[in-house]
Amino acid sequence: MELKELVAIVTGGGKGIGKTIAEKFYGEGARVAIWDIDLSSAENLAISLDPSGDRTMAVKVDITNEGEVANGTSEVLKKFKRIDILVNNAGISRHRPIEEMSLEIFESVLKVNLTGTFLCCRAVTPIMKKQGGGKIINIASLGGRTGRPGVGINYAASKAGVIGLTQTLARELGPSGIYVNAIAPGPILTEQTKQYPAEVFATWNVGRAIQKDGLPEDVADAAIFLGSARSDWVTGVTLDVNGGILIR
Repeated sequence: MELKELVAIVTGGGKGIGKTIAEKFYGEGARVAIWDIDLSSAENLAISLDPSGDRTMAVKVDITNEGEVANGTSEVLKKFKRIDILVNNAGISRHRPIEEMSLEIFESVLKVNLTGTFLCCRAVTPIMKKQGGGKIINIASLGGRTGRPGVGINYAASKAGVIGLTQTLARELGPSGIYVNAIAPGPILTEQTKQYPAEVFATWNVGRAIQKDGLPEDVADAAIFLGSARSDWVTGVTLDVNGGILIR
């Protein structure tokens, strides 16, 4: 019960990696607020984890919308009275070759992956400061570390921005007892990535040292570490969870 009684927000928590993080956090004793633009997926997960609703809640939040982020934050405080952990997991990918990438497609990915992360961090900062601390976990990507096949320049740029935001915010908020770290997953088998042919997924894993496919649970376990007291001497770090694709 690494996260017992802690209150965690997981953005994009209704499906994929975010869903697994929410499930694992709940299993570690946390009270979990599941934010998703798709309210039904968030509600289904919240109910399946805790039919009583005592330790879970679902909130419809478009993280690119300041008003919805503010409302979601208020709803969590209203129910759980505090916010100890924020996991900025929500993100999108819209890959195109640069010649075919419109300004709208480029900026739409940055707006969700980077600006949305900023808005959520800003919303919880005064709350965590008042409490005397907290933990922010930003989901970056191997694609933000190095160019990878099929990533897309908009996605890579957004995730590199998340890493820079993480490092700078860790210095800014550290004196207030707020830890800010990131996780950079490599290729992860989710319902979305399983739709790609096996040979495509294999190209993403070129150079992998450990011959085990990455799973959402691998990312969730890293998030548990960064959200728990076990990481109380760790901030400003981007934790690579990629089976050794990137070793440096």
